[in-house]
Amino acid sequence: MSLIDIMNLLNRDQLTPQEIIKCTLGIKSTEIQAYCILANKGPVTIQEATKILGRSRSTAQRLLQNLVEKGLATREEELIGLGGYKYVYKPVPPERIKWTIQMNLEQWYNKMQTELESFPEKIKQINCDFDD
Repeated sequence: MSLIDIMNLLNRDQLTPQEIIKCTLGIKSTEIQAYCILANKGPVTIQEATKILGRSRSTAQRLLQNLVEKGLATREEELIGLGGYKYVYKPVPPERIKWTIQMNLEQWYNKMQTELESFPEKIKQINCDFDD
C-alpha cells in the first residue's frame, strides 16, 4: 500500500474491515477472501478451500499458508485412515486480529515519534540542493 493510498484512507469518513486489514497487516484481497471463508465455514482442508475459492490447489494452499504466516490462521494435522494425515486450517478470532492491529499501530506510532525527534538534523543531512 502506497503513502497515497494511506492518505486516501485517512481522509475517508469510515473504513471497511478489508481496508483496515490491508493497511495495517499488509494483507492482499485474496488473502482476506480466504480468511473470510475460514471464519464463515469453519475449519477447512486444502481440498475444501480449493472448491470454495475456485482456485487451483497450489493457489489455495499458498493463500492458506500466507494466512498462517501472517497470524490470521492456524494449521493443524488431523489423522486419517491408516496412518495418513491432512492439514486443517482454522481462523484466528477477530478479537486477536484486532489486538494485532492495535499492536502494529502502537509500534508504528512509537517508531515515528522516535524518528521525529531527530528529524530536523536528518533533513540537514540529505542533499537538498535546489540551485538549478
